[in-house]
Amino acid sequence: MTSLHHSIHSVVSVSLCLIFFAPKGNAQTSLDFSGYVMEMPVYESIQPSFARLADMSNSEFASLTRLRLRPTLHLGDNTKIGLEYEIDGLYYSGSATIGLASTTPLRQVVSLHWHPLSGDHGSISDYIDRLYLDQEFSFPNGASGKLVLGRQRISWGTGRVWNPTDIFNPINPADFGKIEKDGADAASMTFYLGQLTDLQLVYNAEYHFFTSNYAARFRTNIIGYDLAVLAGLLDRRVITGGDFAGNVWTAGIRGEGLVSQDPSKSGGYYVNWILGMDYQFTSRLYGLFEYYHNGEGTLNRFDYNLTGLYEGRILNLAEDYLALSATYQLTALTTVMASSISNFNDGSGYLAGTISYSASDNTSFSVGTLYTYGKTFTEYWYYPQAYYLKLETYF
Repeated sequence: MTSLHHSIHSVVSVSLCLIFFAPKGNAQTSLDFSGYVMEMPVYESIQPSFARLADMSNSEFASLTRLRLRPTLHLGDNTKIGLEYEIDGLYYSGSATIGLASTTPLRQVVSLHWHPLSGDHGSISDYIDRLYLDQEFSFPNGASGKLVLGRQRISWGTGRVWNPTDIFNPINPADFGKIEKDGADAASMTFYLGQLTDLQLVYNAEYHFFTSNYAARFRTNIIGYDLAVLAGLLDRRVITGGDFAGNVWTAGIRGEGLVSQDPSKSGGYYVNWILGMDYQFTSRLYGLFEYYHNGEGTLNRFDYNLTGLYEGRILNLAEDYLALSATYQLTALTTVMASSISNFNDGSGYLAGTISYSASDNTSFSVGTLYTYGKTFTEYWYYPQAYYLKLETYF
């Protein structure tokens, strides 16, 4: 294990050297560099009954500092190497850091996550979230394609809150401390078959290559609607699905669904799907709703898969959810957003509100809250209520 850890560090060191110390004299070689710094202090109030059950304080204070560096080395017009490296510093007065502490990503076969400092009330961690080679190519018949090797973002689906077909990079909508979705260790090949048509093939290794995931997605546009279908093998289960997005008059409409093989379910499978709509009411007011059916969930709150939730393997516990959101631009620099998610089956949910101020083109300041509600042992009873400040500076 030690030699593997040293080998990984060697690979990362070589990659960093390739990106940062590439020759700049060659006109075909260029380096783009961007990133951001985020500071977010959070006060969390835990449900008293849950605090007693978990033997923790009713309230906690935490502060998350995040630095993310995103250099991209362009080697000519068709080749680039991308890297996204992050350092997180987390202080917490107790142990409740839901929505802040990083979890082990699901679709990564190589560990590029380190913890140089960890104590009773804080930690510092750093990790490689993206590290890939992107190679574009052309065929003799004029068609083109792209090959991406390494840790990457594979963006599938059309939902704004949930993405059942985003099988490689899912994220919990209640995770207010997360910005990017985790990268997946994969090889993806995209063939561009037309201006609005493409075929993407993905291979994702897992569990030290003992098992692997495979998927293919075909996307096109028909009479103004973006349509996609997919199929594959994920976690040793056969999956099929698809998504669509378009307009009904001046409103946007979208949906997606995924059928997953599961011998434990009635019929041997379950279905996850969403249907949503959004509308720009005025130049300042925007709203959306999204309904989510989670066929993997259960109607019995005492059968909830809490381990899978905290490990990130599943995102929700019950079957039926509704998300509502509205954004209003108070001034040219100030925006207010209110949102909610309701669990129709157990009656729990949360209300969220944020006020954001753009201090400059690259800096923003936000004040937000996440108010959770629900009876004992319902889904959002396990989540703390949170009140936070967020300062983001991009460069």
